[in-house]
Amino acid sequence: MTSDPEDIRDVVPGPVVERFLGEYREGDIQQAGPITVTADEIVRFAERYDPLPMHLSAADGQETIHDSLISSGVLTIALKQRLIMSIERNTAIIGAVRIDNQQFLKPVRPGDELIMYQVCKGTRDSKSRPDRGLMFWEFALSNQKGDIVLSSDDTVMVRRKPAD
Repeated sequence: MTSDPEDIRDVVPGPVVERFLGEYREGDIQQAGPITVTADEIVRFAERYDPLPMHLSAADGQETIHDSLISSGVLTIALKQRLIMSIERNTAIIGAVRIDNQQFLKPVRPGDELIMYQVCKGTRDSKSRPDRGLMFWEFALSNQKGDIVLSSDDTVMVRRKPAD
């Protein structure tokens, strides 16, 4: 478990950009991190949003098949989003449309350092709204051992560049 604040790695919000649908290409790769997950963060999040015993204390976590305190899956998703926002904060994004095939493959534990990797699987213009379209991303969140802890396929709605 990481206890020394100097051992804790974090990310900062990326630049605010306006990147339109046509500026993304299939095969574009983005990576962010690492970010350190702390026991305090796991417990504070769980106390408010997911108070299962394995998220609230190391002792209770040791009583489970995980043998330790582990992160809530919802916190893991939030950490993925924090990592995404450390690349860029795109004002052309309208919002998330769906998340498919979300899998929690390994538990996230105190001291884990997470890295997010995303690949653009393509884009598509909207069939009904000419000012926007969809981006398709494949995500993997891995720990310092290289184990993938979370994966998903995300669809995001993005504005198209206005005609001149």
